[in-house]
Amino acid sequence: MKGFFVVKNSKTKLTNLKLWYICSNTLFIMKNFLLLMSFLIFGTIYSQKKTQAKTFPVKIDGTIRNFSGKTVYVHHKWDEKDYTDSTKVVNGKFSFNLKSVDPNMYWFTYGNNINEQPNFIFFADSEPLKANLIGDSLIYSSVAGGQTQKDYLEYRTMINNFVAQQQQMQADFNTASQTGDNVTMDKLKADFQGLNTVFINGLKDFIKTHAKSAVSGFIIYNDFNNPNIPMEVVIESLSYIDKSIENTKFIKLATKRVDAVKGTMIGNKATNFTQNSPEGKPINLTDFKGKYVLVDFWASWCGPCRMENPNVVASYNRYKDKGFTVLGVSFDSNKDAWLAAIQKDNLTWPHVSDLKGWGNEAGKIFSISSIPQNLLLDKEGKIVAKNLRGAALDEKLAELIK
Repeated sequence: MKGFFVVKNSKTKLTNLKLWYICSNTLFIMKNFLLLMSFLIFGTIYSQKKTQAKTFPVKIDGTIRNFSGKTVYVHHKWDEKDYTDSTKVVNGKFSFNLKSVDPNMYWFTYGNNINEQPNFIFFADSEPLKANLIGDSLIYSSVAGGQTQKDYLEYRTMINNFVAQQQQMQADFNTASQTGDNVTMDKLKADFQGLNTVFINGLKDFIKTHAKSAVSGFIIYNDFNNPNIPMEVVIESLSYIDKSIENTKFIKLATKRVDAVKGTMIGNKATNFTQNSPEGKPINLTDFKGKYVLVDFWASWCGPCRMENPNVVASYNRYKDKGFTVLGVSFDSNKDAWLAAIQKDNLTWPHVSDLKGWGNEAGKIFSISSIPQNLLLDKEGKIVAKNLRGAALDEKLAELIK
């Protein structure tokens, strides 16, 4: 039944002149992505002992004015852990002597809470840094020194320019709206949407020209972590990165995410998962290597799924002796209803479910938000097609299985 499926409850809002990248808050307050960052260190084991990663000193000397407190805090994240250091302010001066493995993102606060706002973000490498903090306006402080911090400031300037364009176009649109100038409004809408392309291309150009910078890794990991940016853009951007920083944390995190998403894309090997059969036996997706397999996401309560089942049954019966099978992945939460539907619809292939309904873990891996959906894998486990319904499944199998 083409065109029919069940969609997980969701609400969609459409607003004029709204881009996916909005910097509406103060430019140096980035609470959202700070909560998302996690960093991984992979040690090497020799003689059953884990060697320590090489570190370098991070030296920060600073001055502070308009400040009535006694302590300054600096934070960073590493290996999925939060780190906070503090130092006393003496006669308007302070200093930090830290250690790091990679050029890393840090941020100042005047309290010991790592998520405190306002904060002031900067990058540190092995070169000394000079900080000039303002007690009553932390976000207008400054940090200078170190090539990585210079790269970060260049990146921030690019972002600021983009935001300024965005804000000006919004103001022009509001003016045109008030005067009823529809021609200008339509032009601004088109130009505004074009900023997405300008922004993405600007970031890609930055990465190309800063291939050895940790800031480029941060851009790929943070700014390109958006469903509206095609994965091809992320993969392309990773290809610009110099091999010398391939094992730094931002690049490793970005690569990990890309590898996970690749496993859901046509042309790539499907991400493996394990769930239990009705009898409680664990079944891995990789168990079907050597066969063409249709991973069929469905549920007993899904009307469109049940209407599609006869088509899947017909294809299964036609090709099951030619190296084809089906793995049913149910979004049921009621086991009895699941088993009853399997029997009633004569679904004689392997079935699995974790009985979590829409929370099915395999569904999460493949971002399944509506059913029926399916993936067709080749004998090596590579995804060759998606969402083959009606006669499309038979046609694709006929093409693959000679």
